Amino acid sequence: MKKRVRREDRKAAGKEAEQKKPSKVTLFCRSLQRLKHLYCNINIQLPSITKKGILVLILSFLLLPFLRADAASDTYGSFEELKLHEAPSVFSISSKEHDPSVLILAIHGGGIEPGTSELARKIAENRSLYLFEGLKSAGNAELHLTSSHFDEPKAVQMVKEHSNVISLHGYGSDDKKIKIGGTDRERAELLTDVLKRNGYPAVLLGINDKYAGVSPNNLANHSSSGLSIQIEMSTGFRKSLFDTFTLKSRASTQNDTFLQFTKTISDFINDNYK
Repeated sequence: MKKRVRREDRKAAGKEAEQKKPSKVTLFCRSLQRLKHLYCNINIQLPSITKKGILVLILSFLLLPFLRADAASDTYGSFEELKLHEAPSVFSISSKEHDPSVLILAIHGGGIEPGTSELARKIAENRSLYLFEGLKSAGNAELHLTSSHFDEPKAVQMVKEHSNVISLHGYGSDDKKIKIGGTDRERAELLTDVLKRNGYPAVLLGINDKYAGVSPNNLANHSSSGLSIQIEMSTGFRKSLFDTFTLKSRASTQNDTFLQFTKTISDFINDNYK
């Protein structure tokens, strides 16, 4: 009799857990609610975009979270989980507040996506900045939290308090390439043109590209306007900015290419943001 009761209890508990777990329909509805706010912001700030263009953009936002699994290779699913298993000495969080119009964001700095934190610091000399850096001598990839799962409280707060976010990332490739994405399609296109005119290998990504950074779950897209630019730089390009591409030496071996590139980005920000 007791065994039967226990089985029934387990079944009841299982049903209760299933009821608490949000269905795909519920998740889809939540995405719709978030995108309603994003639609209004884009329509207000970029009136030149046609309604058809905005609709295509929003439909892509809706589909991406269901088609992609960016976090599949991550060791941890949240910052709390990372903090629970990693020593405080193996990562660093730094930030500074400036004008609320633009936040320079580098959540994969240090040894995670090498070169991004040095670039972010230089570009953000007169701007707000948030950095998460991996400091391990090896194995910093374990500290990688994909943008849609990066929920460190200070980062979340700062993103919400700024109108626009420029997010710096790196991807693995020996080619020298810069991929520009984000939800702020107008400024992303302008930045791509500026970089090309200055001799940099920049391309504007379509919204369906895996590096486009347009998912509503992406931290950078939680700004007060919902607008972001995502700059993805290949390993080959990032290496070209330093004489010595090691964690300890990058800060002191920034070359002329580094200085010219960061100046180009900074000038673009000053010209296109209040």
